[in-house]
Amino acid sequence: MLALKETTKRHLLIIVLIFIVLSTLRILWLAYFLPSNDQPSAKDGIFDMQNQMWSDDNVFYLNGEWLYYPGLLLATTNSNHSMATFPLEKSVLSIPQRDSKAKTQQFGTYRLKILLDDNDSSDNQYAIRIPAIPTASELYVNGKLVGKSGTVATDANIHKGQAAPYTVYFTEKESEIDILLQVSNFDTPANTVINKRISFTSASAMTHYQTITELSLATISVIIIMYALFSILVYLFIYRKKIVLLFTVGFLLPLTDELITYDRSFLDWLHLDYVWSLKLSNIIYLGASFFFVQFMRVLLVKYQHAKCFRWFSTLYALGTLLIVLLPIQWLYAVNILFFILYIVSFLYVVVLALREYVANQKTSAFLAFTALATTNGIIWGLIKTTYVLDIPFYPFDYLMIVLGFTGYWFKRFYINTQQINRLVADLQKDDEQKDEFLASSAQKLWSPMNKMITLGQSIYENPNNLLISEDKHNLKYLIDIGRSMSFTLNDILDFTRLKEGTLYLHTKNVNILGTVSGVFDMLRFITEGKQIQMTSSISRSFPHVVADENRLIQILFNLLHNAIKYTGAGFIEISARTEKNMAIIHIRDTGLGMDGDLQNRLFSPYEQGNVADEGIGIGLFVCKQLIELHGGTLQIQSIPHKGSDVMFTLPLAEESTVADEALCAYQAADSLPSESLHAEVPSTVHHFKILMVDDDPVNLRIMRSLFVSTEYDVTTVTTSEKAMELLPRHNWDLIIIDAMLPYISGYALIEFIREHYSVLELPILLLTARNYPEDVYTGFAHGANDYVSKPINSLELKVRARALIDLKYSIHQRLQLETAWLQAQIQPHFLFNTLNTIASLSTIDTDRMIDLMHHFGEYLRASFDVKNLQRVVPLQDELELVRSYLFIKQQRFEGLLKIEWDIDDNIHIKIPPISLQTLVENAIRHGILKQEGGGTVCIHIKDFPDYVAISVIDDGVGIDPSTLADLQSGNNPTTFGVGIRNTDLRLKRIYGQRLQIKSIPNEGTTITFHIPKND
Repeated sequence: MLALKETTKRHLLIIVLIFIVLSTLRILWLAYFLPSNDQPSAKDGIFDMQNQMWSDDNVFYLNGEWLYYPGLLLATTNSNHSMATFPLEKSVLSIPQRDSKAKTQQFGTYRLKILLDDNDSSDNQYAIRIPAIPTASELYVNGKLVGKSGTVATDANIHKGQAAPYTVYFTEKESEIDILLQVSNFDTPANTVINKRISFTSASAMTHYQTITELSLATISVIIIMYALFSILVYLFIYRKKIVLLFTVGFLLPLTDELITYDRSFLDWLHLDYVWSLKLSNIIYLGASFFFVQFMRVLLVKYQHAKCFRWFSTLYALGTLLIVLLPIQWLYAVNILFFILYIVSFLYVVVLALREYVANQKTSAFLAFTALATTNGIIWGLIKTTYVLDIPFYPFDYLMIVLGFTGYWFKRFYINTQQINRLVADLQKDDEQKDEFLASSAQKLWSPMNKMITLGQSIYENPNNLLISEDKHNLKYLIDIGRSMSFTLNDILDFTRLKEGTLYLHTKNVNILGTVSGVFDMLRFITEGKQIQMTSSISRSFPHVVADENRLIQILFNLLHNAIKYTGAGFIEISARTEKNMAIIHIRDTGLGMDGDLQNRLFSPYEQGNVADEGIGIGLFVCKQLIELHGGTLQIQSIPHKGSDVMFTLPLAEESTVADEALCAYQAADSLPSESLHAEVPSTVHHFKILMVDDDPVNLRIMRSLFVSTEYDVTTVTTSEKAMELLPRHNWDLIIIDAMLPYISGYALIEFIREHYSVLELPILLLTARNYPEDVYTGFAHGANDYVSKPINSLELKVRARALIDLKYSIHQRLQLETAWLQAQIQPHFLFNTLNTIASLSTIDTDRMIDLMHHFGEYLRASFDVKNLQRVVPLQDELELVRSYLFIKQQRFEGLLKIEWDIDDNIHIKIPPISLQTLVENAIRHGILKQEGGGTVCIHIKDFPDYVAISVIDDGVGIDPSTLADLQSGNNPTTFGVGIRNTDLRLKRIYGQRLQIKSIPNEGTTITFHIPKND
């Protein structure tokens, strides 16, 4: 705490010292240009300079009592310049004015006589500077017009305001100078008030004064413009952040404001009237203040999110709007509010900058310096306005501000450079440690990997092993995968050796064709299941090359592996030719190809062609380095979506011979035997059918090996097209789909499946390369039930797959329970009524009784048949149930119920059990029998090319609109329509479509559903 207080005291002391230094510079500037204290003062319109000493740097202010002629524009005097001969109304006003009667006049003339010493040693060349007078003025010296600002007139239509300061030079040999200053103001409420000092001096002194002002302005203008241009270049080419543009605008606006302040004729080229010139200058001043506050906010580290800055932005925007909209009379009234806004906002950022500096921020010292320079300028600006000081432009405030910001940026650049250097050093160290780790890990992994390959190979070749055929094939794949991993580990070791320069070649004459054939055999397991044809057009007589055979195998393996990885279907061809004692080998493929940007960075370490690539991105780098060690070059030409051509060169052997035996040995390497997609298992065991879709056959082999053949029947395909073909052929329990499939993606395949199967009927497990939310969301949005991210965890895959299968069968059991519940809908009163009918017929008509008992038995048998627990039953079985039910109903109600049948011949389909019977029962109970005279039920079954349409039509009482709306929306209405609702749900689950219900009250109801033929 004590150390903190000491630091704070030190910072505060530095702040005070800086402020004192800045104020001292300002005071010295003022002391140099302020006139001496013994200046004369005008009395009753006479300014007596007869006893004054002239010098080249002495300026006299014509302060004091001037004669003022209100409402008159005088341009000449009498011949002897006697003021007493003017019999006009006049008054005496003090200049500079604070309050006078002149405010009540819109035009008038100020007059002053200057008395000079007859023995004046000057060269009779004088100068007068008129400040910015509201709003037009004309200066006459001894009756001659010598300068003007705007157009002075007695008529507002002729008057033209400008309020620009101007300096006039003239020569006068007489000892009296009569000055007439005409003024007119029809623009502002201030009228003809002169509230600034009028300067009079020798021409040389005025020139000296003007030169200093112009040089100061020019110097600061050049510095600020260069700074702004530099900021624009930084924004365009280095640092595209808004702070840079804020700097550009934030410096140009204050510069424009200063130029307008010292010479308002700067606005003349815009051809604006006085009102809009004044508004534009106010907007520029407001904008300069606003942008200063804004880029100070951006630079402040601790306070850049302070709420006050938002309020300032709003107030500045409101101020700009008021300047544009308000008339000039009102604008003068609210000018004090703008001034308060300037002061408050400036002081606020100054306080924050000083607080941040006191808090010991590293770069805040320069911001504090800038804030102090700004504060100093504001304070002295107020002093200058209060005491009506007229001195040359003071450039050091702007210079200090520019130096402060420049120091800030240099400090930040220095800090960032130090951070970058530290990061580079850390990265270099990490890179070395990474290389050491990779090399160490590769060395530690290579030995056990080699042992695993050797042990697996010995088990595979052991004639006494008891492995079944499928396990033996999986073991062969495991060996091949181990070999691939050993190549990757070798790449890691070689990468480290290449960087250290410790890799050496053992070259000899190598048969390139034999090497290619051997590498083809190594990689053949990767192409299994892909429509890729690997061919070699290298001639048998192609000369040998000088190469390290192991390194050549490694080069070909990496290049071919890349070609296979990025080729979904097509061909990969290796060709070779000779040119200038070099063998030129081409590897062409029809894969995805690469764009120019990827080709430019392809040979960089750890660069991958695909974000989902499971490699580490050093294969091509190692290949390039190895080829260059052989004295060759590696080039890649590629066109996106059309394929790639990899070309590398190797030196030819001096004497080439063809070793037929070795060549035949390479050609004799046979491919892996094909396997059956479906395991043969006893029919008494239930098998869950799983369809796996992945374009990587190795992944398919690994995943399939996780599901034992005694419980699962697994089918694997490598394309979405094959999956679509197999989809309707079997009743699948689960589909496992890779998200990234060639041609038709896994997401598109899921969407296709969901068009035919709901998420409850056929679960889908998605394999994603990434576990990012957007990938998972996309899968669920298309209809996946669950996902597993790569690399696949075997336990996770098995558990999730079994959970989805169990979910499907749980839902299937629920549907069976619903079917049983539908069977239980046979209401007790239906049984009682049927039995009563049978009892009545026993005494009246025994033949009818026997028929009724027969159909009643058929109805009960069909209703409680175990087939009704199935998903669908043959249409004929459902029709038998309906006929039995209708016979019973007709025997009971006789003439009240009529039945019409319209069924096409040779219809062989299956429909959900107790679906048609439910609709017929609903038509009779709630339609026909609700009418006193009964009615007719029509059963239509029509055969169409793709589906069969089944309709139940009645001419009963119909369904009221509200109940019909509930049925169609799927809501749970009253007990009416429970059978219809359950039938509708089952149709939706099975076929993805619902009942089509049309009903008109008191006219009847039509209920239709379609059964697709492919189901």
